[in-house]
Amino acid sequence: LLIGEFGVLTMTTTYLIFLLLPLVIGFYVALSLLEDSGYLPRLAALVDRSLNFLGLNGRAVIPLILGFGCVTSATITTRLLGSERERTIATTILQFAIPCSAQLAVIAALLAGAGFVPMLVYASVILTVLIGIGTILNKLLKGESAPLLIDLPPMRMPRPRNVLRKTSVRTYQFMKEATPWFFVGALAVGVLQITGLLVVWQRLLMPLTTGWLQLPPEAATTFVMGIVRRDFGAAGLYSLALGPMQVVVALVTITLFVPCIASLMVMLKERGLREGLIIWAGTWIAAFTVGGLVSQLLI
Repeated sequence: LLIGEFGVLTMTTTYLIFLLLPLVIGFYVALSLLEDSGYLPRLAALVDRSLNFLGLNGRAVIPLILGFGCVTSATITTRLLGSERERTIATTILQFAIPCSAQLAVIAALLAGAGFVPMLVYASVILTVLIGIGTILNKLLKGESAPLLIDLPPMRMPRPRNVLRKTSVRTYQFMKEATPWFFVGALAVGVLQITGLLVVWQRLLMPLTTGWLQLPPEAATTFVMGIVRRDFGAAGLYSLALGPMQVVVALVTITLFVPCIASLMVMLKERGLREGLIIWAGTWIAAFTVGGLVSQLLI
């Protein structure tokens, strides 16, 4: 249970320290540079008209960008938006189609080995889903997006001390929040393997994983881990022997898959039980539907 293929100590240390930490630091350095230079508010003004098509204003770019760091914290920052309607749209987009920095690290690594065409297909599918979700919700939900009113601070060279401080604090907070859930994920998968329930889970999902998604039966394991943390599930794809287009199908499915437990708890707190559960259930349907369609078309 502690040391082995799904060992709590070996699995958590490998994924968390050596795979995810370097990429998380890299993301927060880039975000801190954008903030400290004064460019982030200008980015909000730049994309305001484009986000209006999704029922949002330019201010929504802040939680959307933060979502590429951590969807959990980004869900909290949707409070910046001016109406419940905008918060619902932004939260749904975050939970469906925005991979966090740790998940993005795994995605980038796998797509780099798959090639340029699979990378292009993956990006196109996820962008299409993102735009589709925003457009549909914009039509279905009553109301309009609030106008953008935001201060533009002066542009300046980022101060190294500020960048270092922001990066270190955010990385520490991410690792502090993520580490217990990685232990929980590894422990859950380890217990399932020892008790034989992992094989049962694989058999239950086999019509979806092998028939509809055309992936190996072991791919069911990544979805077990993905329920705890999506990046943990994505990291589990490393152990599978996948062709280039199978990589695309697996990554599309795991990206659109259910939010991690931490994100789910925050979403239920921010959006309420009914709305949160609807979004959570929708991610299951969207993940396997879109992933299956991509599989049937490309494999």
